[in-house]
Amino acid sequence: MLPWSLPEVLPVPTPYNVLLRNKTAQKGWQEICARDAQGANEAWQFLTTNPETRIPGKVKRLKGKLAGLLQYDVNYSDRLQYWVDKETNTVWVEYAGPHP
Repeated sequence: MLPWSLPEVLPVPTPYNVLLRNKTAQKGWQEICARDAQGANEAWQFLTTNPETRIPGKVKRLKGKLAGLLQYDVNYSDRLQYWVDKETNTVWVEYAGPHP
């Protein structure tokens, strides 16, 4: 017998709404979906469940003039740049597309 036990019900992550901030982000997201459906699906799952979790080589905080944004690397060439409104559980995607 283990000295500890798991709770009967594990906490479920708070779901986030994902909104594309502008037409450029909307067009970029559509293009990513067309190029890499699996990568887009993985990105969507990540953004709706754990958007602030840093993953080396995948998710990082941006610096300099883009400070305050997070970047998710969908694949080798495509990125999502976004910020999280914690009060409304909303992920605002500012940019979607190839490395700017």
